[in-house]
Amino acid sequence: LPLDQYAIVAGGISRITSDIPPLIAVPTTAGSGSEIGRAALLTLANGKKLGFLSDYLIPKATICDPALTMSMPPLLTAATGMDALSHCIETFCSPRYNPVADAIALDGLERGYQNIIKATTNGRDCKARAEMMMCSLQGGLAFQKSLGAVHSLSHPLGALTERHLHHGTLNAIFLPFVLEFNFDHCKEKMQVIADRLKIKDAYSLPYHFTLMNQQLGLPVRLRELGLTKVELVAFSENAKEDHCSLTNPRPLEVEDCRQMYSEAW
Repeated sequence: LPLDQYAIVAGGISRITSDIPPLIAVPTTAGSGSEIGRAALLTLANGKKLGFLSDYLIPKATICDPALTMSMPPLLTAATGMDALSHCIETFCSPRYNPVADAIALDGLERGYQNIIKATTNGRDCKARAEMMMCSLQGGLAFQKSLGAVHSLSHPLGALTERHLHHGTLNAIFLPFVLEFNFDHCKEKMQVIADRLKIKDAYSLPYHFTLMNQQLGLPVRLRELGLTKVELVAFSENAKEDHCSLTNPRPLEVEDCRQMYSEAW
């Protein structure tokens, strides 16, 4: 049977049953948090990257050992780390009510923000590696509250099988632009984030994350990945229809996605 019938956007949550093998997760990166999540992302043969969600997809056991991340090269450390940070930020800004998830997300964000540069510049820093794994784990716990436009914009590009664009790298690029886009719709939460990160002016959050990307050696524009403005237009509809769009704090339309793709180029 076609896999897409089990996707969130196809109403497939109820079609996933207990008739699946047990799963034990052992993460070797500190980014996705999928080792404790009930969601999965699959890129199908038609080029669509779809989300799947079910309590039956939660691993039966998870072993999180930061020593297994020591061999990650700097750029992979940075990119997966920014994936984790974006999870913490987006789930905190999600309009769904879940104070417990908010508290976990803020703690994970603070740990990640303080340690991602340390882990990237010195991969043998055990404490920084442990804190990044905790950030990833907490992001995965918290984003059961769902995410937002950073992931909506990232998912369609990550489905390009011929380009192999890294999900965390894409999230890092989009994060400053989405923070700016959403700002007026969640000012109080943006200020809370700024306070936790010891950033005086919440309006400067996009600048601080752009600067962080530069310090990490990550690209800050889509053009650096070889993408063209013309081809980006075609992904706007898929971004709007992505399952994460529903919980972006600001309503997301196709034109908004097109505009942010253009700004991020």
